[in-house]
Amino acid sequence: MTDVFDFMEQLEPYGEKPNTIFRLVQRHRLIIDPFAEQIAGARILDLAAHDGRWSYALANAGAKNVIGVEARQELIDRFVHFPQTDVKSRVTLIQNDLYEELEARVIAGETFDVVAVYGIFYHIMDHFRLLSLVEKLKPTLVIIDSEFIKADNAMVQVLKEEISNPLNAVSDIPDVTHTVVGVPSKRAMQFMAEALRMDLTWVDHDLILEGDQTGMSDYYREGRKARFACALTPIGA
Repeated sequence: MTDVFDFMEQLEPYGEKPNTIFRLVQRHRLIIDPFAEQIAGARILDLAAHDGRWSYALANAGAKNVIGVEARQELIDRFVHFPQTDVKSRVTLIQNDLYEELEARVIAGETFDVVAVYGIFYHIMDHFRLLSLVEKLKPTLVIIDSEFIKADNAMVQVLKEEISNPLNAVSDIPDVTHTVVGVPSKRAMQFMAEALRMDLTWVDHDLILEGDQTGMSDYYREGRKARFACALTPIGA
């Protein structure tokens, strides 16, 4: 639905960056539209939910309810400015470390139909730990949107990341300005899927976007790494 983000034109910081809204629409075509059937009526967990924009979009796509987990309270506070609609009423945002939240929900025996991992997978170090916890929630679909190393070997590239940027990772170590994150390779992603007995399917962004690279240059980046979307499903599901 191309109008799902229209209201953001009136919100900071989106109103100041109209191309950001267009990019959200384009990404919606990659990480929500292909999974519309599984999202409809689903209970969804949205990891690193930012200000709730994707939680809202998932609810708008028909999810029964969406729980978004975000470490930065200042981002969650923006959600109050989203329109008061039935869509918003089906979204709950929680401030917590995503690993702590996952562990607590696993211990509580909770399950989710779909888990969304949008834009956080290359801002962490413990990729397999995250996916192992997610698998224990028994989802039938895990959607990942992340940067990946394109080299045909299983690896994780370690990088420094400035934590003051709200789009970057956080750190629980006081008085630090940077943390370390890892960008996995596509082959490493395949290895992790196999170890969890899950099928891995890559989204063909060029086919879906029909070659329109506007606002999506990171998905078409030449060189060592680029952004890709993929889906994990239990083998035999």
